[in-house]
Amino acid sequence: MKKNLTTLALVIAAGNAQAGLPEGYSIALEFDQNIEDVAPEMLDWWWNNIRTEERFIDWNPEHHVGYELVVPPADAATLELATGTVQNLTEYLGGFTIDTQVTWAEPFNTAAGDYQLVAEIRFRGLEDLSVPGNGWLVYDYAPDESLTGTDVHATLLLPDVVAVAFPGIRDTVTEHLRTDLNNMTDFLPDMFQEEFIEEELESRGTYRVEKNGFWLRTVIVDQEIKGLTPDMMNWWWDNIDSTYRYQRWHPTAHLSFEWLEAPSSPDNTTYSVGAVQRVVEYLGPYKNALLITWLPKEDAAERVEYNHWLYAKTDLDGLSGIMPQDMIHEYQMNATGDGIVMRSTFNVPFFLNWVMPGFTDELGKHALQEMQMLQYFLPALFAEQELD
Repeated sequence: MKKNLTTLALVIAAGNAQAGLPEGYSIALEFDQNIEDVAPEMLDWWWNNIRTEERFIDWNPEHHVGYELVVPPADAATLELATGTVQNLTEYLGGFTIDTQVTWAEPFNTAAGDYQLVAEIRFRGLEDLSVPGNGWLVYDYAPDESLTGTDVHATLLLPDVVAVAFPGIRDTVTEHLRTDLNNMTDFLPDMFQEEFIEEELESRGTYRVEKNGFWLRTVIVDQEIKGLTPDMMNWWWDNIDSTYRYQRWHPTAHLSFEWLEAPSSPDNTTYSVGAVQRVVEYLGPYKNALLITWLPKEDAAERVEYNHWLYAKTDLDGLSGIMPQDMIHEYQMNATGDGIVMRSTFNVPFFLNWVMPGFTDELGKHALQEMQMLQYFLPALFAEQELD
């Protein structure tokens, strides 16, 4: 995950063959920080959604003074860094009130699983005094070992003139940035859940609950998911594989994943009948441990409309076979060829709404949330695979 100062320096110097710092930079700092209860996807979203002065000041009230969004994100409702976003910041740092213009620059880590923020910092008022005049801040981040927070590696380069204009900034800027990162624990998880997971992702499709005989209720979820293909989905079912990938699928609701019966042939785009997984997840406020078994595709052939589908049964762990449920995820390319349309159908016992009020509604919302998350990591992950 770490990208050392030499790597950053070479990026900034546009291929300068000499190792070390580019000419004109005298402040070079690196540090590591863990952020508790914050997933990397939350950081991805936050960079595009600082947006207002109130949010910026609340983020670090002791040091954040003013904020102006100069060039808004091209698309704030995404987890992809909106490069070209420009913000004017006023911060109190090391005894000085410092005005900067910060631009989100193009990340240089692009492999699947890499998370990175690259910020170019122009110190307003010092433009005529420095060559070069811009600083650089890079956050490389990834889930921590326990998968309960995020490890951040920070790299900061500041030009010579900053050290002259603001004596002592070297001694205070690291602690300032650490405070910024630590403070996210207090507000970002709830904000991300409310504004992105619930308001944004749930708005991208619909669900309905229908009566299905006396014993069952059927939850039907329809949505369009940009950036995905049927092959990606076909491959995904056998390659969820780990708690890390499972949590990426839904950062705030998915807790753990394991195969009880591993897929027999995961290196293709056909799921393995008989594979069994045990997952722990939240459906709204309800925590459930589930056993999910891949069933023969042909058994659902008369129940589907789209060209591709997964058929599975779901049992509550500990009650296997007593209250079985089944589900179908069916999908095909959309009319414009830039994503898929998907219909998810869940048949569940009606009395689950007695035990867990609102359960069927929570199930419909959850299906919208998790499937919409796939577009933010599955295409890159699938592109790395060598399939049979």
